[in-house]
Amino acid sequence: MQLSPEDRRSAMDALLLRPGHHTRNRYALMLVLSVVIATMGLLQSSSAVVIGAMMIAPLMAPILGMSASIVMGWGGRLLTSGLYVLVSIVGSIALAWALARFIPVAVAGVPIEVLARSSPDIRDLVIALAAGTAGAFATVRRDVSGALPGVAVAVALVPPLAAVGVLLGRDQPDLARGAALLFAANLFGIMLAAAIVFLVTGFVPERVRRRGRSKITLALVLIVIPVAVVGAVLTQRFVHTANDAKTLRAATEAAQTWLEAAAPDELGTVRLVGDTIEVNVSGPTQTPPTQGLSEALASVLGRATPVSVRWTPVRDGDAQEPQPVVLPLDEARPIVEAWLKPQGLHLNGLSYSGGSLVVDTVGPEPPGDAGPLERALAEALGQAPTVSLAWTMEAAPPPVEATDAATVAEQTTRQWAQSQVGVSVLGADAVNGQVSVTIVSAAPPDVTDLDALLKAALPDQSVAIRWVPSTQLRAEPLPFPRAQ
Repeated sequence: MQLSPEDRRSAMDALLLRPGHHTRNRYALMLVLSVVIATMGLLQSSSAVVIGAMMIAPLMAPILGMSASIVMGWGGRLLTSGLYVLVSIVGSIALAWALARFIPVAVAGVPIEVLARSSPDIRDLVIALAAGTAGAFATVRRDVSGALPGVAVAVALVPPLAAVGVLLGRDQPDLARGAALLFAANLFGIMLAAAIVFLVTGFVPERVRRRGRSKITLALVLIVIPVAVVGAVLTQRFVHTANDAKTLRAATEAAQTWLEAAAPDELGTVRLVGDTIEVNVSGPTQTPPTQGLSEALASVLGRATPVSVRWTPVRDGDAQEPQPVVLPLDEARPIVEAWLKPQGLHLNGLSYSGGSLVVDTVGPEPPGDAGPLERALAEALGQAPTVSLAWTMEAAPPPVEATDAATVAEQTTRQWAQSQVGVSVLGADAVNGQVSVTIVSAAPPDVTDLDALLKAALPDQSVAIRWVPSTQLRAEPLPFPRAQ
């Protein structure tokens, strides 16, 4: 294919390959306006406003100009287009950062439109390649130039840069790297696709192709390398996302089956937070024992997976809705911890949700029925809210055999004795399920730290500490109670 000289000159003007003073001013004005509109749209989570920024963003032109300069062998024009792109990137991020930093917004956290641009995958690179192909073809063929606005919306160059600035302004550098990766995918994808289109459509004259074949091939290889690197990173992200989606589907099916015993309770959201499956349930009845859900998840996923279940009580709308009871969390905390301790559970957090006191627990087994806790709160504080129990599974340590327990107790005691003056260890033994350690010294030592060390080393064992005066041969019990 060959282009007429008029079509080639028109394409060069559209690609900013011969910019004048007025052209640069118009470009800068449109870029600033597009960044401001995109940033405001991202902060307000307005898709319509963000699309408007895409329509007026001029950044596609110098990027296509870089591709055209590469295949034509125009070093000076490549430098000019590259400088346009570099200044545009830095300026866009800086302007978005300033707007996000100094303009107050009503919504806390990171807006959803910003988050949507912080997790790219290989599909975004495919979009960039297709959009670059369409954009380059529409540039060199005036009869299809009306497609350029659609190309601008498809590839969205300015919103990722605005998202980088917003995230940096919100002190979210990890998410900002994701938005920057999205822009890199768009940049290199457009450059590669456009370079190929310029060669195929005849934008590059035949004599230039013949004379500079090796240089053109080398230039294409240099573009392919960053595309391949970005593609590998995005592919890894896509595989990770696909695995998470598979895990969530399996977890949702297991949660639905587990919840059938608690009808009419309804399953809400099922999320994957790190390695933990978070299940939200609402309804009038307490959820079934969470152990059943954890076992079902272990069966379908093939591994033990921590699970957190949150139940929100919902009552019949026709019934008289009682006023929710809200107690000070600092007064409720010790009562809750005392109720959890015999069950081997730890309190991870207390909060209120929908008038219900959410008790977030961590431990190897799920908590028991919340009724005794509600009664304990009522007895201690005069009234009690409805209690919702959340549980995150924590693997229990393997049981320690009696002979091993004696060895562990003796080793722990000897390590403690190294920091004591005049204290030595006589030995340790295990008789009838109780582990005893015997220490020798002239006077009774302070064994508070030793007691804590033994509790941590042998959480499931009953351990007694005996003291032998160095002037006697028989063992006598310690004249002080063991710390509880």
